[in-house]
Amino acid sequence: MGLFMDKPQKEFPFLEIFCGLLGTDSVNEFAVEQFCDDGEGELNRYNVYKITADKKCYVLKKSDEREKNVYQNFLAGGSFKVPCFYGSIEVGGILWILIEYIEGVDLRDFTEEEAYACADSITAIMNAYWQKDEHEFQEKKMDDRFEKYWARIGKRAECLAKEPELRQAYNVFLERQKTCPRTLCNGDFLQFNAIFHAGSVYVIDWAFAGIMPYALDVARLIAHGTEDRTTFPFYMTDAHRKIYIEEVYKKLEEKPDWEQYLRDIQLALLNEYIEFIEYALNHPEEERDKVFDYYYSHAKMLAADINQVTVQ
Repeated sequence: MGLFMDKPQKEFPFLEIFCGLLGTDSVNEFAVEQFCDDGEGELNRYNVYKITADKKCYVLKKSDEREKNVYQNFLAGGSFKVPCFYGSIEVGGILWILIEYIEGVDLRDFTEEEAYACADSITAIMNAYWQKDEHEFQEKKMDDRFEKYWARIGKRAECLAKEPELRQAYNVFLERQKTCPRTLCNGDFLQFNAIFHAGSVYVIDWAFAGIMPYALDVARLIAHGTEDRTTFPFYMTDAHRKIYIEEVYKKLEEKPDWEQYLRDIQLALLNEYIEFIEYALNHPEEERDKVFDYYYSHAKMLAADINQVTVQ
């Protein structure tokens, strides 16, 4: 079934919170549905709710200061293809945000039209916050997201202690992250975090966002889609992947040269693959499945290419 909506299972003052966020006393019509999915055979209920009030739809989401600040300081008031941000409220020590509900379909069946629209949406955001070098990294510092990201990928590298070829290539990735141009990245730009609506792609779920190396969002979207849905249930052809990569490059106002751009994506793809085998490499006693085999084989092939170029 995948993602679906259901009635909330717990009592919660949805109406009071909603009215407080919008500064209204009451609404005539009000309904609440909870976002759920049954991926991998398990039912997951998210602290994310679709609110329908007076024939308009919203999303009420359990959040944190980081995501709230991204909406307030980076995305609000711009012409970006993202949900409108209506405000935040703290209830019982929990922060909730209210944003626009975007009607449409996600990008799990990636089409040519979506490839062009997707490039439009993310490059508009990239161009607005582009930082090209270390001087700008310091002068335009907007958050501490890179430092948290750097600590995370440094820790990830430890899983490669017994994988010399992967570790060699991952070191190239780590070194490039220090100087790679940075911009506002979604941080989890997977197919279900984008909605295709009225010819445009709207980027949703900014919980992991911040100023980070630009290639991360480009790579994450293309790393997991296959024509036979081998890994995630994401469909993507090589032709559509190529359109997306080329269109992002065309629309970037400041950018590295083409070869460096492709190299940055390649390195970011390696990080994606390593992320999805990190747990298994850290727990060699556990059985490995076809998902591990897929990412491991792709990481090995990519590492061979990276190491060969590095030697040359």
